[in-house]
Amino acid sequence: MRREVPLAITFISGVALIIALFIPHEPFGTLEQRFNDWYIIVSGFTLILGYDSLLLHHWGKIRRRKEGWIHSVALIVAFFLTLAWGFYSGWRHGSPFAPQSSFLKYYYTYTLVPLQATMFSLLAFFIASAAYRAFRARKLDATLLLIAAGLVMLGRVPRGQDAAFPLAAVVLILLAVFFLIEGRLEVSPLRRGLYFGGALLMLLLIWPVGLYL
Repeated sequence: MRREVPLAITFISGVALIIALFIPHEPFGTLEQRFNDWYIIVSGFTLILGYDSLLLHHWGKIRRRKEGWIHSVALIVAFFLTLAWGFYSGWRHGSPFAPQSSFLKYYYTYTLVPLQATMFSLLAFFIASAAYRAFRARKLDATLLLIAAGLVMLGRVPRGQDAAFPLAAVVLILLAVFFLIEGRLEVSPLRRGLYFGGALLMLLLIWPVGLYL
């Protein structure tokens, strides 16, 4: 029951949000805004618990002089420095994210945003590596799923759209080669014709895909 109840609540909430997108009338029309309000309230309490757990964990590493404890010192110092800087900018400018706030300019824009970009760019490589190990690309359906994951990740980067057509052309050519190889191994004339037709279709799709992209 400890696992089933949270999973059931999550599933019902997700289904209710999907229904609210298609039925913009009461009682479903206001569910999205209501869930957003609940999310803000719950996230406030979870942040307090998260901060408490984080600080206690690293303070314990410092007291026991465990391996890497100096990094825990850096984390705690950075945490309280950020907190004090945010409070000071909020007291002086009314909000830490005011346009003239030093917190927004030096910490958020020049420090936090580049660090987030670095972290998520590294995360993309870990996702690609994990996807390759999970799918193994040994079958056609696994290969297509791996290609779709790569296209989604490529579409999320700023210059990814510029590489859309070359990448799509390479994918179509590889699929055509795959169909040709499989077709040559087939004994049945019907299945061989289907594979060869699929290869020809992949090659013919390169030009329309290029016009669309």
